[in-house]
Amino acid sequence: MSAKGSFLILRRFRAGDEDIMLKAYGTCGPVKVFVPGGLKVDRGLLGYLEAFNLISFVYRQSGSLIIFDDLIEVEFISYLCLGSYQRFVWMNSIALFVERWFLQYDPELFNMALFYITLNPQNHGLFLSKFKLDFLRRLGLYKEEVFEERLRGLVRRLMEEEALKRLERLKVSQELLSRLEDAIEAHLSSSL
Repeated sequence: MSAKGSFLILRRFRAGDEDIMLKAYGTCGPVKVFVPGGLKVDRGLLGYLEAFNLISFVYRQSGSLIIFDDLIEVEFISYLCLGSYQRFVWMNSIALFVERWFLQYDPELFNMALFYITLNPQNHGLFLSKFKLDFLRRLGLYKEEVFEERLRGLVRRLMEEEALKRLERLKVSQELLSRLEDAIEAHLSSSL
């Protein structure tokens, strides 16, 4: 039985001589998508199945694997990282976090991931922390008490600030960002 869904491609792998395996997040949650003949030139899918693209396609499920049948629509996001290696690093950071921590489908989380992956922040560490804190808030896991006293002011500022331009100008030491990242990871590991 066939179904259709929209997925954000997180990673693409070669699976044999002609096939592709995708790790994606979308209407079925985090999935592995097998694309038979995806590397064949005459099938014409290779450019559409780049990491970070948003694709809608018809599929069938075989156990925990989704088998790609037909492409419906593509929103090209991967081109955004062509101009800058820093942009690629940013997009990859978001994709790796989604792959690791987005355990089931939630439309709000899906839209949040799409929003952040299309940003081009200059202050990557700070924006990545904001993304992770937004993730905690949307899951209902955000508690200010989890963070040490020294980090709480920064956490509060990141959670309250909606104007992304102001966050770009915020200067935070690398040591403080590193401690915040460690605290978020520890909280996620103990909560999920």
